[in-house]
Amino acid sequence: MINYYEILQVTQSAGLAEIKKSFRRLLKRFHPDRNRTNSDWAEAQTRRLVDAYHVLCDEQRRRHHDHELRLHGFATQRPNGPPRVPRPAFGITLECQRILEQLLEGNGPQAVEDYERLRGERSTFDFYPHLSLKDHLDCKFLLGEEYEREGRLADALVLYEEVYREERDGPRLRYFFEDVQERIVIIYCQRLLEEPTAEGANACFAQAMKLDLPAKDVAEIQKKLAEGLLRLGDEEGARRELTEALRIRPGLKGVQRLCSRLGIRACVV
Repeated sequence: MINYYEILQVTQSAGLAEIKKSFRRLLKRFHPDRNRTNSDWAEAQTRRLVDAYHVLCDEQRRRHHDHELRLHGFATQRPNGPPRVPRPAFGITLECQRILEQLLEGNGPQAVEDYERLRGERSTFDFYPHLSLKDHLDCKFLLGEEYEREGRLADALVLYEEVYREERDGPRLRYFFEDVQERIVIIYCQRLLEEPTAEGANACFAQAMKLDLPAKDVAEIQKKLAEGLLRLGDEEGARRELTEALRIRPGLKGVQRLCSRLGIRACVV
């Protein structure tokens, strides 16, 4: 049974405004133009979002969906009374909400400017508890995306890693877990290929390993480390890292040429 509330990451008591807001946020996140390396997956996610949105924004179809959820053992919590009116926000809370709105409306550069000002004024600043846990993670993820668009990969990585750790170690909300994990791997792979020294490449790899990533991601990052070390002339180090990557993930793809250059025979591609 498909739960459209879970797809749109809203509660079953969500009003239309919250549903529309979440739909716009997720549509930006999964849009194929922003996921060109995984376009088939992005298109599938977008179709699921659109289906969920059409159902939950239609009162009759939503009632039918709630009925189906109850039949399959899902508890539904539709509001019986008037919607709750949120308390007005002031000060730092209002600024945090404004940054989130800027990000959702596509004004990323201004959001980054305001975020960096807050960080400069308050060394311990964080969006939580000024925003809900969901919006707090949303802000960090979208800011990370903006930094990535601006080519500021180190800044993007800081925010992505914060989101990754909070979703891994905290309440199992998993709003962004798979997406942010994929972005972390891509950035580390890119940094390893751009690192100008073998020592720097090894330090970068060690930093990635602190995240306790899945074995498949570790192997992918280690493969890029091997490529980077080979480019820097450290064939022994490259051979060592690629051998370990293949031990971790024997079916690692895209390594045939690298295996040949390093004289590694037992190479499964």
